[in-house]
Amino acid sequence: MQIEDLEVKLNSRIMDAHSIGMSVMEITKILKKSRVDYVHGFLRDAGCIPTMNRSDYHRSFDVDNRLLLALRNKGYSFGRWCLGWKLDSRTAEADLKTKPEDGERTVAHQALHRDFPDIYTRLYVGGKVSRISKERTPRFYPSLAITWDKSQKGYVAIIVEHPEVEVVGMDLHDAFEKIISANRLFQSIERLNAAIRKFTDE
Repeated sequence: MQIEDLEVKLNSRIMDAHSIGMSVMEITKILKKSRVDYVHGFLRDAGCIPTMNRSDYHRSFDVDNRLLLALRNKGYSFGRWCLGWKLDSRTAEADLKTKPEDGERTVAHQALHRDFPDIYTRLYVGGKVSRISKERTPRFYPSLAITWDKSQKGYVAIIVEHPEVEVVGMDLHDAFEKIISANRLFQSIERLNAAIRKFTDE
C-alpha cells in the first residue's frame, strides 16, 4: 500500500468509527492527535457533520469555563463540539447546567462524560476521576528494508513485518521519509481498527 492508499483507508475507517457512534474526540485520541481539526474537518467535508451556520460563529454559551478551556485546547468551540455530536447547542447548554437526576444522563451529559470524564466528574460528582492502570501494549519496533528497484527507477522501502506497506522514493532519504509516514498511517489504521472492534463488542 502506497501512502495515498493508506490515507484513503484511514479516512474510510474514520468514517466507519464515526458512523458506529464514536465521537470526534474519541477518534482524535486514538489517532494520537492533540487537536480535533483533522478529524472534525474531514468528517464535516465528507458530510458526516453539519457545517456551522455563519450566525453561530461568534455565539457565546453559558457553560462552565473548565469545559470551554478544555475544548479550546483541542481546537474546538462549544458550538462545533455540539455539531460533532449532532446536538442542538442551546439544548446542550441548558442540559449541562444541571446535574443528571437519578443517574439519568441526557445525551449532552453522556457526550461530556465520554469526551471529558475529568470535567464531568468535577461538575456533577465531585473529586477526581480514579485512574485505572491500563495494560501497556507492547511497542512495535518496525524493521525497514530499502532496496534499489531498476524497473521502478527508485528505492523501494517496505515494513518487513508488514510488506504490504511499500513506498518508492527518488533517493534513499526520500524513501526513508516516505516509509516513516506510511508506517505512521498504518499504525493509526491498526489502532482505529482495534478501537472499532472494542466499541462494537461493548
